[in-house]
Amino acid sequence: MTPVQGTILVARPLWPVLGRVGVLLSRRGFSVETAGSWSALLAEPGRREGLAGVLLGEYGSVAEEEGILRRFRGGGGSGIPVFLIGGQSAARGTRRFREAGADMVIAADLPEEEILARAQPLLEYAEMYREAVHAGRELSDLAMRDELTGLPDRRRFILDLERSAETARRIGRPLSCIVTDIDDLRRVNETHGPEVGDSVVRQFGGVLRRIKRSYDTVARLGGDQFVWLLLGVGRDEALRAAERANRRISESVFDGTHEPIRVTATFGVASLSPGEEWNPQALVENADRALYWGKESGKNRVRFYPPAQEVADA
Repeated sequence: MTPVQGTILVARPLWPVLGRVGVLLSRRGFSVETAGSWSALLAEPGRREGLAGVLLGEYGSVAEEEGILRRFRGGGGSGIPVFLIGGQSAARGTRRFREAGADMVIAADLPEEEILARAQPLLEYAEMYREAVHAGRELSDLAMRDELTGLPDRRRFILDLERSAETARRIGRPLSCIVTDIDDLRRVNETHGPEVGDSVVRQFGGVLRRIKRSYDTVARLGGDQFVWLLLGVGRDEALRAAERANRRISESVFDGTHEPIRVTATFGVASLSPGEEWNPQALVENADRALYWGKESGKNRVRFYPPAQEVADA
């Protein structure tokens, strides 16, 4: 008999494919429970410890669904992968759902095998995450936080890079890295003072935190430079993530002492794919080279390294 790997909660399974995905998960050793409402995510906080994942059937009330996701993530659901299955309404609300805490928004017209194939890497990574927490590693996580932004610091990032690289290698999935910093932060410091500059750095980190998936690592390397690790994400999707972040930064208004401040940022992207030489340090170095290239070619853009795979300006 296949050993049980944890519980999958299927909430509001209005889309028939959710039931079929549940059957496949049961065959793979998961215990599958169903609930008629998303509010099941909030009903029993104590049962979250045994959750291996959540499948949500989207039903059209985006604001209500977004609120439930945020409360779930804020109430102890940070280590549980959430997959939202829906139609056109879900597709239109992808950005909001991702920011609220959904790891993936998946079209309900896909075959159940394809949906499971997309979800499986995160389910496997979640198991490793739970094992790490039970081993007490969360204590070291608390000690390796950046004081200004509350994000993981460089030491924590190095550990996460090693862990993510090993996980991606084991499950045969790509790993991508985005390195970014603020364009012309010196001008902000000179015009408004270093305290305002620090505030902009803190708010910049907050934007990246809200954009990333719950399983991604966003860390502050130092100064105004940040790094973003995306497990299971290849070149094209990583470029889209960087372009999305680039637009969000450009659209954001940061609080200054006396007036609002706008900034831009440059993003460097690199990826490792299964079958390639697996060197996580080279991954970060390539992303840093791409960032430097973007700075040299005008700032406020996205670049991919090696140059042969350059993306058009964002």
